[in-house]
Amino acid sequence: MNLLPPLVPRVKRKRGNTQLGKRLKNKKREVNRLYIKTLGCKVNYAESDALANYFKNRGYEIVKEENQADIILLNTCAVTQEAEKNSYKWFNRYRKKNYQIILTGCLIPLLKKASFSLNGQVKILSLEDKQRIVERENLLPSRRRAFLKIVDGCENFCHYCLVGRIRGKLKSVCEEWIIKECERLKNLGIREIVLCGINLGLYGKDIGTSLFTLLSHLAKKIKGISFRLSSLEVDTFSDELLSLIIQLVKDGFLCPHFHLPLQSASDKILEKMGRKYRLKDYERVLTKIVENLPDANIGCDVIVGYLGEEEKDFLFTYQFLAKMPFGYFHVFPFSPRPFTPVYHEKETVSEKEKKERLKVLIGLREKKILEYCQKFFNQVRRGILIEEDIYLTDNYLKVKIFEPSEEVAYLKIKGISFRLSSLEV
Repeated sequence: MNLLPPLVPRVKRKRGNTQLGKRLKNKKREVNRLYIKTLGCKVNYAESDALANYFKNRGYEIVKEENQADIILLNTCAVTQEAEKNSYKWFNRYRKKNYQIILTGCLIPLLKKASFSLNGQVKILSLEDKQRIVERENLLPSRRRAFLKIVDGCENFCHYCLVGRIRGKLKSVCEEWIIKECERLKNLGIREIVLCGINLGLYGKDIGTSLFTLLSHLAKKIKGISFRLSSLEVDTFSDELLSLIIQLVKDGFLCPHFHLPLQSASDKILEKMGRKYRLKDYERVLTKIVENLPDANIGCDVIVGYLGEEEKDFLFTYQFLAKMPFGYFHVFPFSPRPFTPVYHEKETVSEKEKKERLKVLIGLREKKILEYCQKFFNQVRRGILIEEDIYLTDNYLKVKIFEPSEEVAYLKIKGISFRLSSLEV
């Protein structure tokens, strides 16, 4: 199967000109420049790095700026209604500029055909085709951090969640390939590898192994770089796995950063959502991490306005977030997604009330971020350069520097700036 779009030459794009096909006729073909725009989760970023390698090996030049490109590969997200709108916004932006577009990602099953009815301008790379590419390609990382997808799919099927339904069954990458890829990335100069997956904690369940086994072997075989875990569901933590992760953080192998999706602190709402844990389970994991790793940055996701959420349910969530030592959290208003069991159910929380609850939690989030950052004033943290003057620390803080430094450096934090959304050094 040919998964590539037709090669087209580089030509000057004129806004609003839909006669791209006529302009290209009889033009000499050249090697194409491809820009990859990634939206959404760390899994998408990992897949984009693999797609970059795939296209590079087939004669495409991967460029860092969209204005250098002939073709845009747009890797979309549709986890929420807002994410879907954002994906369409970027798609329409590129379409109006007459870029050739390769469209892929979680938006594909939701596409409205009218959205891309231009002659040959858009090529769809289905989720199935993308997966076939990704599972056999090495990464082509464009930075000192690499996102490595080790498991796709999910078997939880939470009632509100679209992603598990369109990503399909659990599919883990074999341990041997992961170890070889980590060695290759290390040799390329990568200093941090982020292990990610749609449901990372379920890694290996389909191939007779586990995340515990993988981490144990990686810690023994890969030295000299750090690893970070992406989002982990608390119902996938065995006592054995939790103890191992804590020890690997203490050993410096894993970064002291945990993202533990919460969604709600009301057991009633968790049950309505089809979540596989209750608040006591979440609190058990969180408490053990904090007791052993007091400097760890712990974040979570929260949904406000879910079906049946009453004021008292929202207050449970607010009070839990305020009480526990979260360093940050993401908050989303509930939006029913296609293909989910609750898509056609009548909403019980008005849009006005959702916005009010969202505003309250955003205010709390700013307070929690400030409280966590203040702990590290005048302290030194290890960081990796991710932008020209921005480092990401081991505990997931963005730090702005004012003097040139190494790609990996120990940074003394001298100030806090919300304007910069970062700390200052």
